[in-house]
Amino acid sequence: METKKTTGIFPMLFTIFIWSGLWGIFEATVGYLLHLLPISIGWLIWYPASCFFMYNVYRKTQKAEAVVIVGLLSACIKLLNLFLPGRIDRVLNPAVSIVFESIAMAAVLLIIRHFFEKKEMSVWGKGFVIFCMNIGWRTLYALYLLFLVPDWMREVSVISSAESLITFFLIHNFFTGLLLFGASLISKHILKPIKILENKISVSLVPFSFKSAVLIKIAAAVCLLGSSVALELLI
Repeated sequence: METKKTTGIFPMLFTIFIWSGLWGIFEATVGYLLHLLPISIGWLIWYPASCFFMYNVYRKTQKAEAVVIVGLLSACIKLLNLFLPGRIDRVLNPAVSIVFESIAMAAVLLIIRHFFEKKEMSVWGKGFVIFCMNIGWRTLYALYLLFLVPDWMREVSVISSAESLITFFLIHNFFTGLLLFGASLISKHILKPIKILENKISVSLVPFSFKSAVLIKIAAAVCLLGSSVALELLI
């Protein structure tokens, strides 16, 4: 959508690290709060939130591969929970789903870039894109559960029964897609405060030398990633 492309490997990695750190902090804190609720609504939050963080990486880099990298990095942060007591599937499956979400989004973005680079996508086109991303990662995830996990993990998964599979592919797909579709219609308003903050940060770095500005950015990225890792292990 309209932000200038970052150039060079460092700006891309900086963007990936910053948004991975923010994503990890969100996963750890909001995830903890969601688990405290008496009803299970995490499925309605996680995928739209993932799209938000991945899209912001693409918005700044204009590179589909950056979306995959941020997904892999965020999945690695999630996998740190394997060092804590608990069921392996509750750590491994969310990490795998994050990777599939990033692959599905990157694939769709490449297709959009090829066919709609100089065209404004219609409202219904946006809806179809969201559907493709949503059904894409869910299909990859179902295939992973079907062929790559032990029986006990499959028996407690979203493909354990016809009812669970229908819920995952239809109900969860519909409501998360609806939420994303609504967000796409007001994306300019959602992104406006983020862009204002980005501009303020850029202006605040102007007085510094190039080397100092780079060091400040590295420190910020390290702090965010470190915070996300710490929260993932502590909460």
